[in-house]
Amino acid sequence: MKKILISVILIILINLNGTIVEYEQFSDELKKGIITDSGSLVLIEEYTATWCQTCSEIDPSIQELAELHNERVALIALHPADGVDDLGNYASGSRINSLFNGSVVQAPSFVIDRTSYIEGAPEISALNSLILQSQSKKSNFSEIKFSVLKKENKLNFEIILDKNSVGVVNLMILENKLTSNNYVGDLDKFDNVLKEMISFNISSKEILTSEENAQYNISSLNENLKINLTYNLNGDMNANNLGFIVTHEVVEDNIYEIKGVAKIIQGELNVNDDSNVLLILGIFFILGVFASLGFLDTTARNEEE
Repeated sequence: MKKILISVILIILINLNGTIVEYEQFSDELKKGIITDSGSLVLIEEYTATWCQTCSEIDPSIQELAELHNERVALIALHPADGVDDLGNYASGSRINSLFNGSVVQAPSFVIDRTSYIEGAPEISALNSLILQSQSKKSNFSEIKFSVLKKENKLNFEIILDKNSVGVVNLMILENKLTSNNYVGDLDKFDNVLKEMISFNISSKEILTSEENAQYNISSLNENLKINLTYNLNGDMNANNLGFIVTHEVVEDNIYEIKGVAKIIQGELNVNDDSNVLLILGIFFILGVFASLGFLDTTARNEEE
């Protein structure tokens, strides 16, 4: 019983680190390979722009909210490919078009798990409430095993799902600390910017995006569906500032549903973080359960004997 207790505590402690890697360690860890096993994250997509004054004012609060939820959310910044925002690109433009069905929307706008929408600057409390609501619905999600390894100028990805999974898998490459030549306000560096999105139809096992920089293979092994992808880093990406998000989505009658979200990103780990506090409280809760059932006393008596 003591071994079981120790195992449970170790599992919880491992989860304190999760898939957020400290900034100064990220580059080295990427060369060794980073692995996550997740799927239950809430996906927050922000339509923003370098020319948006309101966006520059609220972005620090949005970042703080994302850090508060830490390993329970994945945040993406989508910049329009409008010829004005110099951080916009084809991937962001395509995602924006998919989220809003080609409609013109106000910046900033937020999409939570493709089900909740806020147009305009939100009250942080309202956005936080939507995140908590989405988290409460995560009892049934797609488990995603996701890894990335950097070798020279190549990124090797492996994504594993249940072999019966259908729909679309998106691999999103983000970049932090980007600068703009035409920003407004006080925000001069931009994080979580979508730079690349590679999409797969896992039902037909084919790639959906035209991608010259990637080679891929989709295979089935035992109970798993596996996607292997090699991505050639282009010159305008700083490998030291990258982050990665995988989403599993299904669509029926033009209605999308997020089935699973996993991430490997840079960030600051704080043991006082809200999510970590909950995990630590979980340790004490488990200890209390064992104590109330007499397992700890029994273990102690057995050791004395």
